[in-house]
Amino acid sequence: MSGQNERTVDVFIDLRSPYSYLAIQPARELANERGVVLDWWPFVTDFEAAYGGKVEERSPRDVAKLKYLYMDCRRLAKAQGLHIRATTKLWDATLASQALLFAKSKQRLWEFCDPLLAAFWRREFDLESPTQVAAALAAAGLNTEEWTGYQKSRAMYDLRFALARGEQLGVFGAPTFVWQGELFWGGDRLPLLQKTIGSDAQLDSTPPDRL
Repeated sequence: MSGQNERTVDVFIDLRSPYSYLAIQPARELANERGVVLDWWPFVTDFEAAYGGKVEERSPRDVAKLKYLYMDCRRLAKAQGLHIRATTKLWDATLASQALLFAKSKQRLWEFCDPLLAAFWRREFDLESPTQVAAALAAAGLNTEEWTGYQKSRAMYDLRFALARGEQLGVFGAPTFVWQGELFWGGDRLPLLQKTIGSDAQLDSTPPDRL
């Protein structure tokens, strides 16, 4: 689905993950600084397993954990000038993840994702709404008839491919960055990724007789 090279970082994000949202801009800045290509993929986290089941099944400890998570995310979002409000349900990410892959294939990924995610984290966007997703694609300059055709032909296949790719690489959560087979999980690992990319670039530029 994408033309990769040795300077590519695979990036897996879950559109419903606040930590994925918060890692996007720093990752793009890292790519500019280090001269690498970011290849973005959707990831669908099993939030029920991670956070104690359905909302009504969660223990007091799970509830406290989630309250802290969103408090932490709001602090981090403020530093980036972003807004994050806790979600009101466990959203199904299938439709929006397929739309992400469609926008990516048309080189309009951020024209689609940036406004969608900003609205979603203000509780102003329904990730499960075909009407709203199609409107977001149209606002990004994409042809909605092509999107309808893509849904009927390739959408499910491409999403399964993306999820299988993540599984093959060992991805278990989002955001995850994969550089030359090495995983970096979480936005807080971006400085370590940046350092690793820098070290690898230095090694690559070292004359053979100095290795």
